[in-house]
Amino acid sequence: MTRLDRVEIRGEHEARERAWQVVRAAYAERDPLPRPRRRLAPAIALAAVAAVAAVAFTPAGRAVVETVRDAIGVESAQEALFSLPAPGRLLVVADGGAWAVADDGSERRLGEYGDAGCSPFGRFVAAVGPHELVALEPDGDVRWKLSRPGARGPRWGGTFTDTRIAYLSRRTVRVVAGDGTGDHELAAGRAVAWRPGSVRLLAVAHADGISVFDVQSGRALWTRDIAADRLAWSADGTRILGLRAGHYAVLSAAGRLVTTGPALSAAFATQDHVLAIVRRSATGSELVVGGRLRFQGTGTFRDPTWAPDGRWLAIAWPEADQLVFVRATGPKKISAAANLSRQFDSTSTPRLAGWCPLP
Repeated sequence: MTRLDRVEIRGEHEARERAWQVVRAAYAERDPLPRPRRRLAPAIALAAVAAVAAVAFTPAGRAVVETVRDAIGVESAQEALFSLPAPGRLLVVADGGAWAVADDGSERRLGEYGDAGCSPFGRFVAAVGPHELVALEPDGDVRWKLSRPGARGPRWGGTFTDTRIAYLSRRTVRVVAGDGTGDHELAAGRAVAWRPGSVRLLAVAHADGISVFDVQSGRALWTRDIAADRLAWSADGTRILGLRAGHYAVLSAAGRLVTTGPALSAAFATQDHVLAIVRRSATGSELVVGGRLRFQGTGTFRDPTWAPDGRWLAIAWPEADQLVFVRATGPKKISAAANLSRQFDSTSTPRLAGWCPLP
């Protein structure tokens, strides 16, 4: 029965969307109530706030909230994140810190970190806490740490035997060896991404656009006047993705503009340069993979994250408080886990920071 619960029936999601449109249209056509007298408005507003607060903190009120979430989420979602559909460790960042979730559903809290990222072969995790960069074992044991003001956005790149971590300290990009030695400033910037397999070529987003730096020499090889505050390099090393303010741009490794368009978020596949894009739709959001629509729903999807084997994508769905897994290729298949905020002790739906391969 557990496996059957994860199978979404053909047309089931579309039917829910049509039902939602009917309800919304009926609500729009309702007869408006008379406007209350101005002198009663403050009292009515206070009463409404009190009523909402009272309802929200009662068992019945929580049931209503859950019902609303269920109405816009995947109906067959599991009650919690019990397992992953593909091997690896999913990094989840919640209000109370970062977690690593294994494919069997076991969870380990890594610590009070606000961001995290996988090392190239899944052996370690780079994380940032209040003014520190930390290298961790997958079980959360600390290998080393550096104290740096405003540390954020760690990205770990390189080969199996030679790695580097690029990160931000306030508005400056810094680079440190995988063993914690040789930390140094590179350039001003606000986001970074390593070319896969390289410890020299680093894409940097900064005030003047996107540049690719030779880390060894410290000089920019080229700069393109494209604004971005998030970067990713494709697994095959041929494309660079820049994201900002609801748009994306894809550049070649030499800086030529390949394509651009609207996107709330996007991510390259783990084995090539196929692009998964989350964009707005007429009723909410849609996930498009390689130009094909794979999933859509009401609200705003976040954090498209590829499984290491490239067969599945995970997205966060805050309005439903769900984590949704979408098969990236072949026949459509959807599974989901609900109640994420409760599971990870968070006041809001946690975000996804990566899906690490197994060492």
